Amino acid sequence: MPESFRLGSGRRIIDDIREMRAHFNWEQSEEEVAALRQQHFDRLCRESRLEAMDGVVDTIHELQTYGLPLAITSSAVRSSIEGILERLGIRDAFALIVDGSEVVHGKPDPEAYLLTARRLGVRPAECVVFEDSNVGVVAAKRAGMYCIGVRNPRAQTLQDLSAADVLVESMRDVDLAALFGR
Repeated sequence: MPESFRLGSGRRIIDDIREMRAHFNWEQSEEEVAALRQQHFDRLCRESRLEAMDGVVDTIHELQTYGLPLAITSSAVRSSIEGILERLGIRDAFALIVDGSEVVHGKPDPEAYLLTARRLGVRPAECVVFEDSNVGVVAAKRAGMYCIGVRNPRAQTLQDLSAADVLVESMRDVDLAALFGR
């Protein structure tokens, strides 16, 4: 596998599929491979044990007390995002979900984050992003947003989050009161 694929995280699924199809010279269309991948992924999401990163659910609940609009900006597929959020019991916390299919350019391009800010009706500089991937941190910073890099202990490969404004080992390390002035 190409290093960019093996070490990457946070890229659009369709971009990964294109790279894999080319590398392995698969004959199936992108649509066929994407459908097969989605079918398997959705099954795993339904049947596997699912656990949020440490502190994520508590942080989301605390963020809700600030009355801020919360959004998901992900390279993943919307049905997968919503299914995971439902299983974790936090779907209703998010006013908006922007997925990888809604943009032409995936992360590290800032397009998805800029689209999120525009749909929320806020300036990019008013946004705080929590990211666990290198391409996501780069995209957030290119969009002009404040970015908190959060280490994911379950990541296959250690992500370079050094471009983030702040780097934490867990969502529990984020001081929301200091961040939002309460």
